[in-house]
Amino acid sequence: MSSVNLDVSQRLDITCRKGDTFKLILNITDSDSIAIDLATYSFEMEVRNASTNDIEFANSIFTFDKNSGGTQGKLVITADSTDVDTSGEFVYDLESADTSFTPNVIQTWLHGVFTVNDDVTE
Repeated sequence: MSSVNLDVSQRLDITCRKGDTFKLILNITDSDSIAIDLATYSFEMEVRNASTNDIEFANSIFTFDKNSGGTQGKLVITADSTDVDTSGEFVYDLESADTSFTPNVIQTWLHGVFTVNDDVTE
């Protein structure tokens, strides 16, 4: 029996700190390690409670800077320190939409555990 795996997502667990600015820099490459031009892509990321599936951090708090600084394949994801306001262990995924196709090609690129450590200074 043959099989095919269409799940291209990679697991990346993320740990950050409550009340700190969130900044994740990703270098996106293809299977030959060549940087992907992200110009036609849009991104969404949600962080959810694994038990209840409630949204802890909505996509709207994240900013996606594609080809940051003119560097092809560089994606910088940020969120303001005031938006990272809940500590705990959650799950997340990062989904892309390639808008050069009709309909858009949707793929989940990353998934994993999203841990927000508590902070003392508020």
